[in-house]
Amino acid sequence: MENEIKKSNMSLFEKGVGFGLILVLAGSLLLAFNFGALPHELKRVVFSWQMLLIAIGTFNLFKRQFTSGVILILVGTFFIIPRIVRQFPDAFPGFDGNFTAVYWPLLLIVAGAFLILSRYFAPLGWGSEFRHGDAHNYQKYTGKSVYSHHKGGFEKNSIFGSGQHIVLDPEFKGGEVNAIFGGVTLDLRKTNLPEGISFLEINAVFGGVTLYVPANWLVEMSMDSVFGGFEDKRMYSEEIDTTRKLVVKGSCIFGGGELRN
Repeated sequence: MENEIKKSNMSLFEKGVGFGLILVLAGSLLLAFNFGALPHELKRVVFSWQMLLIAIGTFNLFKRQFTSGVILILVGTFFIIPRIVRQFPDAFPGFDGNFTAVYWPLLLIVAGAFLILSRYFAPLGWGSEFRHGDAHNYQKYTGKSVYSHHKGGFEKNSIFGSGQHIVLDPEFKGGEVNAIFGGVTLDLRKTNLPEGISFLEINAVFGGVTLYVPANWLVEMSMDSVFGGFEDKRMYSEEIDTTRKLVVKGSCIFGGGELRN
C-alpha cells in the first residue's frame, strides 16, 4: 500500500494535475491584471515565452527531470532579465540594456558548471535519473520492476560543436545527451536493449540531436518542446520486440531532433 501511495504521488504531475494547476494560476493572474490588482507592466513579464520556459522547467523538476528542468529555468531566467529591466527601468538604474548581447557567455559558464556538478554529484543520484534508468521512479510504466543500471551509461555533451557516436556495447545501459549550440548524432543500431525499460535523456538547446535505433525497437517519446520539436521519422516495422523498451525524455528549446532507423 505504501508503495502504491508513493507511486501515485510521483505521477501526480504526469496525470494532468500539474497542467491544471498552471491553468488555475494563469487564470488567477489574468483576473488580477484585469482588475488592476497587479501592475500592467508586470503582465508583459509574466506572460512571455521566457516565463513559459521557467514554468515548464519547474514542471519538469516536479517530474524529477532535473537536467532538462534546470536548463529550461536557466535559459528562461537569462532571457527574462532584459524584459524585466525594460518594464521597470527605474528599479535598475544604470543597468546595461544590452544584457543579452553582453552577458551571453554566462550561459556557457553556468552550463559548464552544471555539467560538472551533475557529474560530481552523480553518486548521490542527482542528474542521473535517466542515465541510469531509475527503476524506483519509473515503475509506473509497467507496474513491476524495470531495468536499472547504476554504473556506466552513455553521456555526451556538445557545446558549440558536433559529433557522431556509435554505441558498440552488447547492451545499451541508458544515457544522456546534451546539445547546446551544437549537434550530436547517436547511433544505437549496433547495440541491444536489456529486458525491461531503459532510459535516454536528450536536451537540445539551440542545437540538434539525431538518434538512430534498430527497426525492431519499441521506443516511447516524451519530449517537452518550446520553439522546437523532436520528430519520429522511423520506417514502420511489423517485428517489434515488446519485452524491451527505450523511453526517450528531455526537452527541445529552440532546437530539435530526429528519431530514425
